[in-house]
Amino acid sequence: MTPVVSISASQSLNASATTQAAISTGLPRLDEALNDTTDEKRPGGILRGQITEVFGPPGVGKTSLALSTACNALRDGGKVVWIDTGSPLPSPRLKGHSLDKNNFIYLRTTTLPHLLALLLRPPRSFPPDGTALIVIDSVSSLFSTYFPNAAELKDRLTQGRIADKAQLQWLLNRKWNVASELATHLARIVSRNIAVLAINQTHTKIKGQPRATLHPVLAGGAWESSVQARIMMYRDLPDCRLAEMTKRAGRILLMRSAEWIVPFRIEADGVREVDEESDPALNATSHPAEPVDIPAATSRKRKVNEVADSQDEDDDDDSEGGYEWMDEALLGENA
Repeated sequence: MTPVVSISASQSLNASATTQAAISTGLPRLDEALNDTTDEKRPGGILRGQITEVFGPPGVGKTSLALSTACNALRDGGKVVWIDTGSPLPSPRLKGHSLDKNNFIYLRTTTLPHLLALLLRPPRSFPPDGTALIVIDSVSSLFSTYFPNAAELKDRLTQGRIADKAQLQWLLNRKWNVASELATHLARIVSRNIAVLAINQTHTKIKGQPRATLHPVLAGGAWESSVQARIMMYRDLPDCRLAEMTKRAGRILLMRSAEWIVPFRIEADGVREVDEESDPALNATSHPAEPVDIPAATSRKRKVNEVADSQDEDDDDDSEGGYEWMDEALLGENA
């Protein structure tokens, strides 16, 4: 059974009353796509009180988009907490902006226990008062270090290093239990009128798909239910990136639409949209002539003897269990 991300009624009411505020990404059309309301007075962008996920392969501009959003949050007078899990922050990109650097809090959590300790058992000063945006770059990178992929666990069972199939299933569930706990506590953080922008890595799914498909590394279960907006990023041309909305207001967008696909370039002073009308090649490449149906994702519980044979298929298994296995060391007691 998928754990339910729960917050108190008062937290939910507070979040719903304050999610009108939004932080611009620096791309006006993407801001409009993120805004699911017809109210023109409501600003577009990354909504406070929600978790927004950006995922895509390396080099497509995920960090650049997050930096652009962070700069806009700082310009609006809010504080930004940047949590680095291993990818050094390109600080030169912040230079040249008239920003209050005292409002930019940079934290490094190079291990999964450190990240969990910060979010599950935070110090009283975290997040600091006045925080508008928390960026996690990246939310998925630390998981592979602590959780062997399904193929490796299957080999351990064959070699007798795992006692039986019950223990194998327990080990398979551990990753999703941690992801569920992480999602629960991020949901509590955003209830304080804070926007969370989680950068997620990607892998390619082949099994069960009509064609090779980009898919977030951290997905499924409670994590999926906690993410209210999702932006997929990719690169079809050498000098141009594409940002496409695939989830908005908690609903997966099953139909592709040109209005949800935003081409942009990375420049010295930030990100900038591309005018497709002035670039016919880009227009033909990035926008489908007609909306394309994307089948809704279906899942079933996989039997233990059907463990994936490749790392790319590992994350297809969304089975989850309880939290009893989570020891004190992993939760950060000894981190």
